[in-house]
Amino acid sequence: MVPLIIAGAAASLAGSGMQAYSQYKANEEALEAKKKAANQLYAQGQLTDNEYKKVIQNIEDYYAQRGSLGQESDVNAYRDAVRSFNPEDYAADVGDFSFNKTKEDFVNPYYSQIMADTTSQLQHTAAGAGLGRGTGAALNIAKGVTEKSDELYRTAMQDYQNERNFAYQKYQDAITNNQNRLNSLLGAKTTKMQMQGNLANDYYDVMDQAQADRIAAEQDRLNAKTSYSTAMAGLY
Repeated sequence: MVPLIIAGAAASLAGSGMQAYSQYKANEEALEAKKKAANQLYAQGQLTDNEYKKVIQNIEDYYAQRGSLGQESDVNAYRDAVRSFNPEDYAADVGDFSFNKTKEDFVNPYYSQIMADTTSQLQHTAAGAGLGRGTGAALNIAKGVTEKSDELYRTAMQDYQNERNFAYQKYQDAITNNQNRLNSLLGAKTTKMQMQGNLANDYYDVMDQAQADRIAAEQDRLNAKTSYSTAMAGLY
């Protein structure tokens, strides 16, 4: 018979062995479960990477197909138009008014003849009235000649002023017409620049939205990677 103490020791060793074996199997099963979970997470991560690539490609395809009304050339055209715009180009040059005639240019060309005829007529009238060449006759003749000279001078002055006013009005009309033309050109230029600006803004709006969509997709992918990394770390 086996001594009781030896039998007890054997039973104890057998129990310890079974416990150790059970613990080993449990650890082995836990490790296998962790490996399985890790493989699943890895596979899910690979799937997410592929999905991310598809999302990015879909974004690129969408905006390539959608396009935009504006192009990069419109941005450059708008920039160049703004840089080259000069308000002074649309202000009429008034210049200096010039009138190259003088009052003498309007004096009756027959002034001397008219004055001679006036003098002769007054002398004839005085002689007909019996005044002869006395002081009274001389004064009347001088007065008559002066009045005729004044009349011719006033007429010349009036003609000079009328023609000068006419020339000045033409000068002002030319300025007004030129300014009206420049105003029309400025309106057309402003409208064109606004349209170019709209095209440039449309181009940048589309580019900005495409980039925003890319960034959002990338952020989603980073968030997913963070979650997988945390889950993987929790396995060990």
